[in-house]
Formats: sequence, C-alpha cells, structure tokens
Amino acid sequence: MKTKALLFMFFGLMGLLVTSCSSDGGGDEPTIEVTGITIDQQTASMEVEASLTLEAALQPAGAEGDIAWSSSDPSVAPVNNGIVTGLKSGSATIVATYGAYTASCEVTVTPKIGELDASLKGSNYTIIQIGEASFTAIQDKVVNDLRPDDTNKFLYIWDGTFTGGTPTGLNFYEQSEGWPSFVVGSAGWSGAGYSISADYQLIDMTDMYNNPDNYVFHIALKSSQASSSYLFIFADGAAEAKICIGSAAYEDGGVTYEPFADFARDGEWHEIEIPASKFRELGVFYNEPFNDKNVFAFLAGGVQGTTLDYDACFFYKKAN
Repeated sequence: MKTKALLFMFFGLMGLLVTSCSSDGGGDEPTIEVTGITIDQQTASMEVEASLTLEAALQPAGAEGDIAWSSSDPSVAPVNNGIVTGLKSGSATIVATYGAYTASCEVTVTPKIGELDASLKGSNYTIIQIGEASFTAIQDKVVNDLRPDDTNKFLYIWDGTFTGGTPTGLNFYEQSEGWPSFVVGSAGWSGAGYSISADYQLIDMTDMYNNPDNYVFHIALKSSQASSSYLFIFADGAAEAKICIGSAAYEDGGVTYEPFADFARDGEWHEIEIPASKFRELGVFYNEPFNDKNVFAFLAGGVQGTTLDYDACFFYKKAN
C-alpha cells in the first residue's frame, strides 16, 4: 500500500509539472506584418573605385525579412547586400525591395579627383549645361547654376524650330547621362535660348570682367555631318555678342559672321573654348550683375535635318 501511494504521488507531481510547463511557453511569438521599407539615404555620391553602404529597414520596427537589392546600371554602380561600388562615372538608382514594397537611393559616381578633365579643374563656374556626375564633382566651385529648372530658368525652343535629336553613346566626360541634341525642323530657320527670368537672383560674373585673361567659355560639340555652322549668342544684360562656330560663315539679319573655330566632323566630341577677351572685343563685358535675359542662345540655320549636339557648356576660371 505504501508503494502504491508513492507512485500515485509521483505521477501526480509529474502531471503538475507538465501542466506548468505547457502553460508557461505559449508557443511562437506572432509575426509582425511588414507595411513598408526605407533606405537611410535618398541621394548619395562617391568617386570611382570608392564604395558606400546603404542601410534598409522594414517597417514597422521589429519587422523582419529578406531584402533584395538591385541597381538600374550595374556597369556604373553595382550593389551587393547594400554595399554600392563605383565602377565608372555616371548615375544609378539603387533599389531595396521586399515583396511589393520598394525604397530607392539615387547614386552619382564622379571621376577620381586626379582623373578629372582639365576643364573641371578650374574654379568660379557659371554652369549653363553639364551632366549630373560632372556637376557633382565641381559643385563646390559653382558660383552660378543656370541649368534649366522650369521655375525661373528655362531652355526655350523658339517657335518649335528644333525637334529633339537622339543622343547615343557617352557624353563629353565619358558618362552615360545624355546631352542636349537638336535637329533643325522645317520652318526655314532655327533658334533656342537659355532664359533667366526677372525673379531669379542677379547673375554675378564680374570677376570675369576683372580678370578677363583667366576666364573662358567652354562647350563640347560633335557631328557627323560634313558641314554645319552655328551662331552662339551671349548677353550680359546690356549688350550681346554673336560668335560663329562651324565650317562656314553664318549670316544673320544681313550680317555675316566668320567662324571663330570649327571642329572635326567625325562623330566624336571636340571642345572649344572662347576667351573672355573675345567677348570684350565684341562689347559684352559682364561688368554688372544681371538677369531677365537669354544668357546663352544658339542658331543652327534653316536647313532641315541639320543637327546640333553639345555638352559641357559653361564659363569658368582656368586653373593656373
């Protein structure tokens, strides 16, 4: 009888223990439903051969899951588990994805400082047009950013006289970012201009007036057409200067403008620099701040199909 009583007590205690253990555990914790994803940077820049790390997080806090990474251009900036590597100058969109949720970061890869083109090693830039990667490389040296924003800085095609061209290949700085490309239409003439409105801040280029020997206007052009000429028009708020670039003289309003320079018609980029002294010679001094003008305009004649492809359009102070 004593043995039976002990066994009864033993099994009773075991039953209590099992009951206690099962009531403590409660099973697996409930999974937190993912409602979104974020990346710690919306924009980022780095030099070629550098790398940066992007951090992605699922929302709400505590949510877990495997995040997939991708790049819009792995030849510029591939990504591996959030680590982005700069292979060549250009830009790419890095995307973090979880299910239907995505977050992105725009990454700009700039040339290594020692590898910058000579035209990007100057200072006091007044930018009219340039690729984003090159702009990022010199942005701390830009004094006037006149790139169109469709707010108070515009590029107007006059009376629809140009149609859009098709940029192919790399831009002047060997970046896959495109450039302005135009084709003369059927109107019998053509023209366009970078217009700065009256509500934009005054454009101060007086240092170029004070140091004319150090400044130039830079532009890169390319064409495969055997012959074409362009008339570039510059204004400082008080006067304007017209300069012909091309294979033959350009006639405008009964005035003939002889070419200042030409470039090889081989489908490759060629840069042209016009010294500030040339503008002085033509009566444009940039000696007072100004706005409400076409800071740069261009004509490409009236022959339908004539192309105009340009890049890297700016004034700057050359490095010593």
